[in-house]
Amino acid sequence: MTPSAMPRRQVVFTDGSIRREALELLAPTCDVRVLTEYPSEHELITACADADGILARLGTITGRVIGHAPRLRIIARHGVGVDAVDLAAATQRGVVVTTTGSENAAAVAEYTFALLLALVRNVLRADREMRGGAWSRAPLVGAELDGQVLGVVGLGAIGRRVARQAVGFGMHVLASDPNLSTAGDAQVELTTLDELLARADVVTLHTRLTAETMHLIDARAFASMKRGAVLVNTARGELIDESALLEALATGVLKGAALDTYEHEPLADNSPLRALPNVVLSPHVAGQTEAALVRVATSAAHAILDEFAGRRPRHVYNPEAYDVRAVRDSGRPIR
Repeated sequence: MTPSAMPRRQVVFTDGSIRREALELLAPTCDVRVLTEYPSEHELITACADADGILARLGTITGRVIGHAPRLRIIARHGVGVDAVDLAAATQRGVVVTTTGSENAAAVAEYTFALLLALVRNVLRADREMRGGAWSRAPLVGAELDGQVLGVVGLGAIGRRVARQAVGFGMHVLASDPNLSTAGDAQVELTTLDELLARADVVTLHTRLTAETMHLIDARAFASMKRGAVLVNTARGELIDESALLEALATGVLKGAALDTYEHEPLADNSPLRALPNVVLSPHVAGQTEAALVRVATSAAHAILDEFAGRRPRHVYNPEAYDVRAVRDSGRPIR
């Protein structure tokens, strides 16, 4: 059977911001349905009823969505996190969940420092006041990174890049990662989270969101931190207890925070974070460079094409789904 005569697979994009290069890869063999940003559960259930694959960026793929998609074989995440997918439900139904590995690691690591420098050097205030006609230098005195201690929470692909860049700024780097017994870098000191919080002038988060890391930075963690430290989060908003964060900022435990992710997204219009002068905010864009968006989108599309062709995608998060599927399909082997 020629490719043009083969049945076309249904693939759902969870929003239209996914780069056209992914669509171009899928278009020859797939019918692609594009949804609005942050689609509701009802919209996803309706759209995915006959879907063989989902390329998921914004929105949450719940157990109900998966349960209403009997043909579904793969959920390809546009990024590294799987917290927006009901992993247990997917695995139970033999649905493979993939990520895009470290495709956006450089972008996120660089943006971490963009946020940090904007915070400690008062860049946003300087720009705002200049545009208002002011030339006021004294209020803009900032802090140097050289000689400060950076605490990296999570030493994966992004965390390692951040650590290397910090050394270039002349910082002493601590790292905490329960999955590692050694930092693998002589310029990085692996330690416990408690010691990292107590010693770091800057704490930056680069760990996955799991049941164990939910609210990892809570009131107890803030109480353990060096007074006057700053916090950067380009990982997942749910890693931080935002009510405890607001208290730490109000009491001076934290000098400031630079945030790209939040407990609830989009960030509410009336969020108290929007009113704080010692907080730099951005709308979950750390991984958004032109090059990274193309790499991530095409990586997710290739995962879908691999799965449809009977090949295992590169970054399968729940390989046990193949075992479930094999049993369901009378033991037919999966290549």
